[in-house]
Amino acid sequence: MKIKKLSIIPVREQIFNHVKEAIITDEYKAGQIIQIEKLARQFGVSATPIRETLIRLENSGMVKLIPNKGAQVTSFTRQDIRDTWEMRKLLEPYAGRITSALDISSEIEHIRKMITTIMEEDYDFYEYLQTDNDIHELFFIHVTNTLLKETMDRVHHISMRMRYFPEGLNNDYESVIKEVNLEHLAILDAFDAKDPDLVERTIYQHIVNSEQRTLTSTQGEMER
Repeated sequence: MKIKKLSIIPVREQIFNHVKEAIITDEYKAGQIIQIEKLARQFGVSATPIRETLIRLENSGMVKLIPNKGAQVTSFTRQDIRDTWEMRKLLEPYAGRITSALDISSEIEHIRKMITTIMEEDYDFYEYLQTDNDIHELFFIHVTNTLLKETMDRVHHISMRMRYFPEGLNNDYESVIKEVNLEHLAILDAFDAKDPDLVERTIYQHIVNSEQRTLTSTQGEMER
């Protein structure tokens, strides 16, 4: 993966985003060791921001710290998938219901345009990645309950890796992405309607569908 050009985003955040994206897209494989010294040389920084990144990733459940070495990318089982989606079913519809009472019309329109662009033009994985992240963050980013927000953020990052790994295994990849985008558009329509019951139902159904896609795609690829 190429490191993105420097921007106004702080270096620490760039490093975190780079490593997180590499794990989510399976560039860093399960069980692989991420070496502090190597990553520090790659970014031209000291070991301190690299350690901070790995600590954040451990808190997100993506790596396990190894003293004096770095971190090991965590693996996951089909039961881990079930457990994670159970949390999503409990948290995301509820947070979406709360969010439906807020004025998020500009955010909805922005995400809708991104989805439309992806569906109408040449498919770009990283645009899809950003859009998928944005719509799921929309469910909880405005929630005022700090504990709920932090829990959802952690579950969100864990599930991202679990979702993208099997999508990459799926032979009918583009149709899966189309299906996901149509479900996302339905969620945005529910938010536009300002109907909390509809928002809750639509998000829940999307999570049910997502769990089935993930379990189906990983069948035979990992232990149960």
